[in-house]
Amino acid sequence: MKVKTTLLALLVAGFSYAQIEFPQASSKAELEQKIGYTEIEIDYFRPNLNNRTAFGGLVPYGEVWRTGANNNTTIDFSTDVLVGGKPLAQGKYSLYTIPGKTSWDVIFYKTTENWGNPQKWEESQIALKVNVPTINLKDKVETFTIDFANVNVNNGDLVIAWENTKVNVKVEAPTQKIAQEKISTGLNAESSARDYYGAANYYFSNNLDLKKAQEWIKIALEKDPKAPQHFKDLKAKIDSAIK
Repeated sequence: MKVKTTLLALLVAGFSYAQIEFPQASSKAELEQKIGYTEIEIDYFRPNLNNRTAFGGLVPYGEVWRTGANNNTTIDFSTDVLVGGKPLAQGKYSLYTIPGKTSWDVIFYKTTENWGNPQKWEESQIALKVNVPTINLKDKVETFTIDFANVNVNNGDLVIAWENTKVNVKVEAPTQKIAQEKISTGLNAESSARDYYGAANYYFSNNLDLKKAQEWIKIALEKDPKAPQHFKDLKAKIDSAIK
């Protein structure tokens, strides 16, 4: 009897300390996207359909979904942003969704260390909730995907897609505000002709204060009398716009 007990204890101990790493059915993905100065990082797991129905099947309509598999999906913003036109503070959030047939709620939740959904859902932990319409896809997406599309220096679309459904959530970064702050604090007597040209070009290209742009391009040309032709071309464009 004692021998049997000892053997059982050894077997249990063997299982408890197993070192073999087995592959997960849903692959882990990390996504990095930069919009202007804003860095966005997303960590999530990507389940496959495997001949199953995603929405209304694996993922019930009207219920909170982890937006992926395994651990909750997380999204991290390096600056304050606007999401769906609403302000969201810099930081890391869990990305939850409530899928519907014609629209989804996309939720940014403050606690991020959950396996799937939180054991207790707390409304006070919701940093932001936006509602976006669903878009029907002609081609089926086999592997659950989160990505960015239509990205420029100021904004981009956060895209969530699986099966024949996707949703787009517009993310706007404070690029112009940060750029103006950098120009305001960075330009000084020691700044190069290229710095002054860059500041003038940014203000002109973004239809900001053209008087300042005109002042800066003049300083750029004074600092570098042998400046390339595009410096002079920019000055002519700014002078013409002010007239």
